[in-house]
Amino acid sequence: MELTFDEFYSFTSTITKDAADIITSRKPSSIETRTKPDGTIVTDTDLKVESLIRSRIEEKFPDHGIIGEEYDDNVKSSPYTWIIDPIDGTTSYHFGVPFFGTLIGLLKEGKPIFGSMRLPMFNQMLAGDGSQCIINGNRCKVRKFDGFEKSLILTSDDIRMNESIYCESWNQLRKTGATFRTWGDCYGYYLLATGKADAMFDINLKPCDILPIIPIVEGAGARIVGFGKNDATDLAVCVPELEEKISSLFANR
Repeated sequence: MELTFDEFYSFTSTITKDAADIITSRKPSSIETRTKPDGTIVTDTDLKVESLIRSRIEEKFPDHGIIGEEYDDNVKSSPYTWIIDPIDGTTSYHFGVPFFGTLIGLLKEGKPIFGSMRLPMFNQMLAGDGSQCIINGNRCKVRKFDGFEKSLILTSDDIRMNESIYCESWNQLRKTGATFRTWGDCYGYYLLATGKADAMFDINLKPCDILPIIPIVEGAGARIVGFGKNDATDLAVCVPELEEKISSLFANR
């Protein structure tokens, strides 16, 4: 059975609101954390939220596969697979910084077709299908580029960019006169999709970090510039006017 965007939006709006209730009910002093093998941290809240989302998906769409950040993949023969990041920006959440969110995406034959993002601390819910982006029920779009001097360029980790193979390209971009900030993780893509920033850079991404976001930002009119060996691992999402400039600087590095 085909799943429409309206059905996806309604379903994910409900379950991410329930997830937000779990997240916002926790006091920082009560959050338990551990370090995963990849060096990132996970909290008990991540596990509870992903368990909640998985159970709701399994109940409503028992034939669909599920890929999550914290638990093993549940592979099914269905063309549909859900992809979950219960708290994108766990480090921010752990330190009481509000720039984090819950991501849920839907893949069809491995390609992202729908995506949702809820920012619990801002009561903002975004969803997109590649041709439209909705925030709290209203359409939103990227802004028009108005020159580097008035632009805002974001990344999740400036140190990671400077220590990567893209260091030279990154520093060339810095010479344009743009303003740079590290409002990263899903919050950076939120700023881009809602017309507050011009580009967002990320590298070393996992599928759950980015696949739910792609239909959202594309629906808002952004362009995706992939570079490196895997376009979905190292990339920039930007306003259309910056696509050529970023591609020329970063591609094939």
